Amino acid sequence: MNHKKKRPAKIELDGERGELVIVWKGGGESRHALVELRQNCPCAMCRDQRAQGDVQEGELTLLEGEAATATAAARDFVNVGRYGIRIVWADGHDTGIYTFEALRERDEEVG
Repeated sequence: MNHKKKRPAKIELDGERGELVIVWKGGGESRHALVELRQNCPCAMCRDQRAQGDVQEGELTLLEGEAATATAAARDFVNVGRYGIRIVWADGHDTGIYTFEALRERDEEVG
């Protein structure tokens, strides 16, 4: 696949539908449920909690401190280089980097 096809032309958060919407440069559109993205947060802490069995399937990763109440509501996203985004969740969690390659793969698994 051409690398440009893996890059987004446009990214937006659809709060009403609870989705991350990506329009790809090579054509096509992806819609990812925010709750699923949060449940599968790629940051080291969330991956470790899932690996240790601290999080049951279908649950949101619970954080400590100010972010103790995990939420799938997103406030914003930040571009990370040319390869991904960090989603800023409403509870303050923002360390997971969602690569465009991984988002494309999620889209292909569903489709």
